[in-house]
Amino acid sequence: MTYDPSDTRQVRQAEQRERLADVRAADDLAAIMDTVHGRRFLHGLLGLCDIRNDGYVPGESAAQRHQDYLAGRRSIGIELLGQLERHAGPQTETMMAEFRAAEAERRRQADEAGEELDDE
Repeated sequence: MTYDPSDTRQVRQAEQRERLADVRAADDLAAIMDTVHGRRFLHGLLGLCDIRNDGYVPGESAAQRHQDYLAGRRSIGIELLGQLERHAGPQTETMMAEFRAAEAERRRQADEAGEELDDE
């Protein structure tokens, strides 16, 4: 059976499936964010997406391809962060606080050891 956008019954069913998928995604994200392991994993994933970088790479066509690649990664990260904030706002704030605390501890330990840290 093909989808007919003028069939109100099919449209309602499609809307209901979409709402259920959104609820399931929200529940999944909340479950992941309810664990310290899940928050740590998603924070690392967001870091890989480099969402705070503008992605500009000067140069010719090879640089343009790399810039496009970075823009794709960044786009996924922005979408993920939006879903986290929408569906797991309090846990997202907890995730960021945990990261800041872990980063402060890492810096304190490096200072005590007399090591230089790479600020990425």
